[in-house]
Amino acid sequence: MNSKIKLTILGHTLDKEQTKAALTNKVNTLIIAGAGSGKSLTMVGKIKYLVKYQNIKLDEILCLTFTNEASKSLELKIKQELNLDYKVYTFHKLALEIIKNNNLNYIIAPSDLLKYLIDEIFSSLINKDYFKHLFFNQNYENSYYFENYKKIIHRFISLYIANFYDTKYFNNIIKKASKKDLNYLLIIKKIYDMYILEKQSQGLIDFDDMIYIATKLVKENNFNYNYKYIIIDEYQDTSTVRENLVKEIKNKTKALLTVVGDDFQSIYRFSGCNLNNFLNFTKHFYPTKKLYLKNTYRNSQELIHVAGSFIMQNKNQIYKKLKSSKSLSKPLIILYYHDISKDFIKALKLINSPKLLILGRNNNDIYHVIDSKFINNNLITYDNNYIYYKTIHKAKGLEEDNVLIINLTNNINSLPTKIKDEHILKYVLLTKDIYPYEEERRLFYVALTRTKNYCYLFVNKNNPSIFIKELLNKYSKYIDIINL
Repeated sequence: MNSKIKLTILGHTLDKEQTKAALTNKVNTLIIAGAGSGKSLTMVGKIKYLVKYQNIKLDEILCLTFTNEASKSLELKIKQELNLDYKVYTFHKLALEIIKNNNLNYIIAPSDLLKYLIDEIFSSLINKDYFKHLFFNQNYENSYYFENYKKIIHRFISLYIANFYDTKYFNNIIKKASKKDLNYLLIIKKIYDMYILEKQSQGLIDFDDMIYIATKLVKENNFNYNYKYIIIDEYQDTSTVRENLVKEIKNKTKALLTVVGDDFQSIYRFSGCNLNNFLNFTKHFYPTKKLYLKNTYRNSQELIHVAGSFIMQNKNQIYKKLKSSKSLSKPLIILYYHDISKDFIKALKLINSPKLLILGRNNNDIYHVIDSKFINNNLITYDNNYIYYKTIHKAKGLEEDNVLIINLTNNINSLPTKIKDEHILKYVLLTKDIYPYEEERRLFYVALTRTKNYCYLFVNKNNPSIFIKELLNKYSKYIDIINL
């Protein structure tokens, strides 16, 4: 690594830690990046260094991210910096290309196929005695229970496919099952088998099939790519199936692997992501150098101190001490409301930000604070300002001038949600909360760190979230309070 090289990416000179991460090219690398620490710039810097200084061809670098939006954004940055066209893959795009290159025919299954199948099965089996035998002592006159069981079964099968996949492993789960869970698991297994059969009979593959088939092809066949480097963004969101594909490509090509991520922002366990892949990366891929991006260019020092301290109440995560050159003495502002609708309009008027991102725990949270007539495609019409709503999950990776967080009450569907994972999911969840509300804390951390300036917290004074109580108890010096 040449420490004298200064990399300027899209007009920004990389800082010391970013430069070190970009220039490390002789060993597998785990880059631990805090919120707003410039990981995209660092990834583009690494690609630029490999191409311009190490004479690596672009087609010898495999760059992976998780969403189409993220891949397009990275492609654009690389085009702007290197003036070269470069394909950044999602895992599914890469899997489909591998399948296509092996001359296999495929038809992608409708995304709602599993849901449709479960609905059909439940419709044909609505016999109350049958369900009493299966699901014990619920009120079967109420259709809510049927809908809830359908959701649980859908989630169980989705998690199973994302993290185990092999149909034979289901038998191991059933062997280990408690007597209480056995009937339930047998029904799930029957529905799972029918789903597999339905896909096979129609020649369909779903998203997880793509990755599994591609992994098998890489392992068993000649792999015609000459990758020397693999770079993966958002590695904290990797499932077991995805990591297995990476392992097989690495085994075939002997490429060096660089992954970037932040365990503080791991918020997709519900869709099969396995945080242990990130936390145990140095064991899974040895030898590995661990590097940190230590500067945040988004949040004030005060806000990142509060958010970082809040998340590190859970000592199982990776300690980071982020630094910022920005300073705001009280970056958190609690807006106490009494009349939710009237006071929300007051809050918008008080904040008066030309650009404001409103965040909630659930899709419908925004409709609880403002009439739907003011909302069009999540854009909110008010006083000519650019105001828009997203769930926290959908806002990960985004930033805005100011942020307003809603649904911060102490209710079942608020933040943190009190809805617990159904006990049956323990058979397919690879990680579980060791610390109370562990993933919900990460979700709140993501929400707090989207702002470049102030984070406003819209709170019911008579029923505040336990997270708000904790902030007031431990970090009151950084908080302003306004009664609307």
